[in-house]
Amino acid sequence: MIQFSVEKCKTKAAYSAKLKKKQKLDLNKIKKQFTVLLDTPILLVIKEEGLEIIVHGYGELLFKNSQDIKLMEKIARKVYEVGLEK
Repeated sequence: MIQFSVEKCKTKAAYSAKLKKKQKLDLNKIKKQFTVLLDTPILLVIKEEGLEIIVHGYGELLFKNSQDIKLMEKIARKVYEVGLEK
């Protein structure tokens, strides 16, 4: 079971998901499974279920324009299941 939390960012402008244990994400694996809006060496911007999500290689996900915690948790779980380096 992947352990993570979803909470409001310090700026209160967005929500972020963070892994409980420090782990890196394989951005190449994530690219193959999600719609990519922006692709850089250190982060991706993906679109899933109408939300834009900034995916950092160090494991943080930043959700833009949403208040739906359940939806964000569902998407975060999916991204982590695909992208966590085994």
